[in-house]
Amino acid sequence: MENSISKSLKLMVILALFIVLWLITSVDTRKLGILWYVVVVILSGIFMVAKKNITRRDIVVAIVLGLISMPSNLFLGVVSIIVYLGGVSVLKESAHQIPLIKGNNQRDILKTIFLALFVGVILGVLNLYLGKVSGMLVNPSIKAKWFLDAIRAGAAEEIIFRYFFFAICIFFTNDRELSRSENFLCYLIMIVPHIITHFDRSSFTLISMVLLSLLFGLPFAIMQRKHDLSSAIGAHAIVDLIRFCVFGL
Repeated sequence: MENSISKSLKLMVILALFIVLWLITSVDTRKLGILWYVVVVILSGIFMVAKKNITRRDIVVAIVLGLISMPSNLFLGVVSIIVYLGGVSVLKESAHQIPLIKGNNQRDILKTIFLALFVGVILGVLNLYLGKVSGMLVNPSIKAKWFLDAIRAGAAEEIIFRYFFFAICIFFTNDRELSRSENFLCYLIMIVPHIITHFDRSSFTLISMVLLSLLFGLPFAIMQRKHDLSSAIGAHAIVDLIRFCVFGL
């Protein structure tokens, strides 16, 4: 019971600290937003030093994941490489690991692709509806930039703000078994910090945060925890690509 309370307190403190970080950075997102990346890079370094288990394969995978983001944003590509290595150092030997692809045969790969397409298209269409309701103007276009930006959003955001944030949970709870309440807190940590970075203090509303968390945070978090990282990256990229091509932004 004591261990369970201790783990829950740690997770609540982690969530609270990320909310405080948002309160700080939301004062001036352009100047202070980089603090998010400073924090995750420092934590990644701590995790890698503590675990000392990074292999050549991990480095190759990290570089590939970073490279797919770099054409859109060099900085986020580099951060993704470091943060993936920090996350994988914690999760690859964990009972709570999140695989890059669940299985390595053709059937497993096709399952990941189908899941990404299925969830991505459904959420993408829902996102269009919400955009239309909120007054966004339809401005259809197909540009190479939209594809590059969508891939970057899917890869970098899923690695930095979801995969790694789950690794934070596992590291600071010492890779112990998680209760339902602890799992719930882990999901909040995988969802809430990323969602609130889309708001500043003037635009933030609790209803908007809850809605975005349920519709566009929880599905990707579940995909990572229940299936694999690649399906979440793919679905996220598809959602953004549909929005970019229809609304032109």
